[in-house]
Amino acid sequence: MRDKIKNDGLEELNDSLLKSSDLLKASINKTSDPDILENIKFGLVSDSIQRVILLYSLGVEKKELLLALDEAINVFSEYFEWEGVELSYGDYDYMVWMVSLGILCDIDLEDFNRITAVIQRDGAQDKLLDFIIKSKQEDWEGNSDTYLQEIPYAETANIASAEDIQHYLDKIWYQGHDEAYWHDLHKNTKANRYFGYWAWEVAAIAKIKGIDESSLKDHKYYPYDAVHW
Repeated sequence: MRDKIKNDGLEELNDSLLKSSDLLKASINKTSDPDILENIKFGLVSDSIQRVILLYSLGVEKKELLLALDEAINVFSEYFEWEGVELSYGDYDYMVWMVSLGILCDIDLEDFNRITAVIQRDGAQDKLLDFIIKSKQEDWEGNSDTYLQEIPYAETANIASAEDIQHYLDKIWYQGHDEAYWHDLHKNTKANRYFGYWAWEVAAIAKIKGIDESSLKDHKYYPYDAVHW
């Protein structure tokens, strides 16, 4: 296991994915209510991405993680929708996680383009996303100077060394997500939906910039193994 907090919720998450998938199939044939359909689709996206992260927390190897990531890409490319900061503020995490995981898992360009096509379609203009995407997709035209979610992501612009990463992880990252649905999720005693706390964007930045971050191997928020598959 890579995560030491709490990571025994895979069965519940798999069950949730299966139920959402079956519910979507049934709802498409039985309901025309767009809100119901959108909620089901969002649940599939959320659960699929969470499953990838939970598997990493559980310590699976890259090969198994890639299978889960491929499924998440399929769901993300079909059902994810960024509707702007006012309606989709928290969903920005999903975009950051997906492009970062794509970099860290060395997925092929075709699959990476499937992720970024959704971001481009929905007009999510963001400095961090642009930086990560351009490291793999050279023809990406995004050139934003702003962040869709200033706190904590704007601080990533200052990352150039292991010390910078340490500061970001210790003082900024988790605290800056205090309004995220997954913040303190390990404390939820009613449902076992914790999947892990990992700063994927920092690991992607470290890989892109070639930062020596060996000193962070055991940091509780840093997915070190994903940088060194």
